[in-house]
Amino acid sequence: MLTVIWGAIAARRVQALAVLLLTVLASAAAAAAPSYVAAAGQALARYEASRATPNELRLRLAEPVEYPGMPGDPARTPFADKVRQLTPAGFEVVLGAQSSGVAAGRSGRVTSSLVFRAGVCERVTLSGACPRATPRGQAPEVMVSTQTAARLGVAVGDQFTFGVVPVRVAGVYQPLDVTDPFWLGAEYIRPAAAGPSSTPAVGSAEDAIFTAEAAPLTDDDAILHRSIADLYVTEHLLDTRSASDLRTAVAVVTRDGSSAGLGGGSSLSLLLDRVALQRGQLADGVTLGAGLLVLLCWLVLFVAVSSAADQRRPEQGLLLLRGVQRRRLWALAIGEHAVPVLIAIPLGCLGGVAAATLLAAHTLPARADVAVDATVIGFAAVGAVGALAAVLLAQLRMLSGSVVDLLRRVPARTRGWRATIGDVVAVSVAVAAVVQLRSGGSPTGLALVAPVAGALAAGVLLARVAMIIGAAAGAALLARGRTATGLALVQVARQPRFRPLIALLTVVVAMLAFTAATSEVASAAYTDRAVVEVGAPRVVQVDATSRSHLLKAVRTADPEGRFAMAAVVTSVSSAAGTPLLAVDSDRLATVAAPHPSYGVSLTDVARKIHPAAPGEPVYFRGQLLDMVLSASFDAEAFAGNKVRLAVTVASANGTRVVASLKDVEPVRQAYPFQVPECAQECRLIKIEIVAPVVSRQLEVHFEELRSSDEDGGREMVVLTGAQFADLTRWRLSDTSTTRASATTTAMVLTVDENRRATPAGISVVDAPFPLPGYLTGSTGTPLGGAHPYDGVDGTPTTASVQGLADRLPRLGGTGLVVDLEYADRLAVASQNGSEEVWLTSSAPADVLDRLRAQGLVITADRTTAAVRQEFDRQGAALALRFNLFAALAGVLIGAAGLVAMAAAEQRTRVAMLVALRRQGLPPRAVRGGYGWPVAVAAVSGGLVTVMIWLLTRGGQRLFSDGRSPVPLPDWPDVGRLLLFTVPTITLFALTALVLGRVVAASVRRRSSR
Repeated sequence: MLTVIWGAIAARRVQALAVLLLTVLASAAAAAAPSYVAAAGQALARYEASRATPNELRLRLAEPVEYPGMPGDPARTPFADKVRQLTPAGFEVVLGAQSSGVAAGRSGRVTSSLVFRAGVCERVTLSGACPRATPRGQAPEVMVSTQTAARLGVAVGDQFTFGVVPVRVAGVYQPLDVTDPFWLGAEYIRPAAAGPSSTPAVGSAEDAIFTAEAAPLTDDDAILHRSIADLYVTEHLLDTRSASDLRTAVAVVTRDGSSAGLGGGSSLSLLLDRVALQRGQLADGVTLGAGLLVLLCWLVLFVAVSSAADQRRPEQGLLLLRGVQRRRLWALAIGEHAVPVLIAIPLGCLGGVAAATLLAAHTLPARADVAVDATVIGFAAVGAVGALAAVLLAQLRMLSGSVVDLLRRVPARTRGWRATIGDVVAVSVAVAAVVQLRSGGSPTGLALVAPVAGALAAGVLLARVAMIIGAAAGAALLARGRTATGLALVQVARQPRFRPLIALLTVVVAMLAFTAATSEVASAAYTDRAVVEVGAPRVVQVDATSRSHLLKAVRTADPEGRFAMAAVVTSVSSAAGTPLLAVDSDRLATVAAPHPSYGVSLTDVARKIHPAAPGEPVYFRGQLLDMVLSASFDAEAFAGNKVRLAVTVASANGTRVVASLKDVEPVRQAYPFQVPECAQECRLIKIEIVAPVVSRQLEVHFEELRSSDEDGGREMVVLTGAQFADLTRWRLSDTSTTRASATTTAMVLTVDENRRATPAGISVVDAPFPLPGYLTGSTGTPLGGAHPYDGVDGTPTTASVQGLADRLPRLGGTGLVVDLEYADRLAVASQNGSEEVWLTSSAPADVLDRLRAQGLVITADRTTAAVRQEFDRQGAALALRFNLFAALAGVLIGAAGLVAMAAAEQRTRVAMLVALRRQGLPPRAVRGGYGWPVAVAAVSGGLVTVMIWLLTRGGQRLFSDGRSPVPLPDWPDVGRLLLFTVPTITLFALTALVLGRVVAASVRRRSSR
């Protein structure tokens, strides 16, 4: 039998080579999927680690008890032994100890930490030397940062005290890379404070002070320290272990550490969750592309081998007629094709790894290694075995047919349930996949391959319809004398093997168009989301001393308002539930990026949220305030319940409530306030009478407000009695128990008797109240209604809805936008939310230096382009690129299928056409007939694309977090689709044309003999 098998391979070596090549393709496609998934998983883990916060990269264990003495190396302590027992294999351990206290030098004091941390000297540049161990009786050596040294006024060799312990400066350091997770973000290298003294240098005066390995003290109890250990997850761990394994390891360490009496904490699980999500989405997405390639290879094999088998039907019939047993024919068929399949497995592994390496080099966000492992070999074997099954299935009809049927030149049509069982199975699988996909949730199981299954089912059905239409149209054309086209259609319609070819080409065209459409929609969705989420081409997160400082700094850096805008964004409050965006509205339309999904013009938004102010702010300068007032109340009735006076002022350093130095008495006098922050300028926000219990009616006459320097100089009147008496300048905080009236020289504030009185306040009317805002329609508050929210100071308040938008910059589908200056004027408390500077793409290159020069500290910098690129580096985007590569490779496989089928039937077709030519068939009628499958595939491919797009577009996962503040486009750009589909159809048409010319040339040669 082996000799017969080798003889069959040698005799049909062209077919054997075709089977080998197509099986290699199937095996390579199957092997490329796990290879690419493994490499991309590594790259995603490394990329997520590079973006993670320091706390997400480590697990901390700490001793709960403090011990006396300088912080030193705990490597030889019981604590280190416990850490070594708890540390999972592969984690990198950094031991240390630290103590908190106050350092005092000749120039100043600073609150900092005295720290021992293994390996710190290798991560800094030093002026001086690294601290060394010192004997008892000598001052311990430390190293301080440049900023700390400047604050304390010390240099190398100088001494200062930490607590009560004298220490000597051995070196002054600067970190080599402040982003190194070793520094744990702001734990050791503290960010600089905002204000005029802020500098662009890394760190601040509060940076950690590092000590040596051992430094005995005369009095060890002078300092108390606690040992700590940071367990870092390494890149090797992220590459080689699954996120679930690492999560389990972290849980075990946390549990066992708690049992051992060690405290700890980490956000490492957040990183592992993101890595697991990305890897899972990548693997699921690549399943679609790899499944498409393998399926196409199997279909091509089925078409090619079935065509070749049809040519050998008479030969098989004669063998059966002469008594050869069918099992021997099966053994011959299996053996003949098993040899190419076995050879294809190692070749497929190598080809798949090569393809994965090429893709990884051009698509992955970080370096990754592509290797051959058991999984790759297993997938390659599955692809090859599937190819063998396709080959045997293609020969099933020949090997199981009757002798009479095998001896027919044209095979009999399959009838009954056997003719439709394949269609029923394909449609059933497609329906189940689409139903599962549209049922909601994350796509799993059949839902992952719903587009492929839908395209295959529709292609099979349309191919059957095309065969029927082709037969009818061919007969009609022949009856009309249209010999060339009619004969070609009849020939195609009478050959059952053309139906799988039409289905194959349809699937190829449809999946390429669908994948290109998904890629186009994803690209647009990434850009839309980046524009809306960032809000402007560039957004810089800053630290400012106050909201007024932020506004003034940005306006000074960009006085004309051409490229910069101050903004404050607050997160969702549990009380109000509405995110808030406060902007410098005059610059909103210039700086913020417009987007059609907003549904409104940013110019209209800016106009509505910034009407004319109802009054002017009250500004003053001076370190002292004197409030002249006369109070009228029954002191005996108040029974010792004091009446106090307070003012709320806003300076460049923030908003503060200041109490008078004296309690209010029922006489006329001046009440002083100390406001040192107002030496430059302050704004008066509010005046309050604080009386917890008002036993009788309380009446207060506000007559004058004066400011002066601390020594009484530069005295000036801030508010006169007439200005107090102008009630339009004031707004009551509580109108239920408080009334305001006026005399010619004072404002009279009357507080009714109230056992549980709230502070009776009057606020300066320098901003509209309620604050006008533009709201998203999703909140349900109608136009003109009052919407509750938390202000920029975190205080619950309400806004007057002046307009409704579909979406808003930075906030997406839910939120409220107000004017920042007005919101700051209404604020009565300190900072709340993220302070930002929005920039246009035309902002000057030195814009950050300009902002720093105004005392702002830059903490983060985001651009629309960078955020757009982040979406491109997620698992869903990487899977989409693999799918597009697979669809493009499928085009070549489809063309190969067309060639393979033509080669298999060329001899029979040429012989038939030669006979017809000798009977008078005109030369122009000698065509291959291969244009009909291509034409059908072009039309049916477009129909199938539209169908599967409508059925499955809602279940396509484009973002790893599964959400977008902007609706996804309903349809892709047709022009971009044509860039993919037109070349594909052209390639198929040219292939069909060349094959037809080859057939015509063969017919001419044989007809002329």
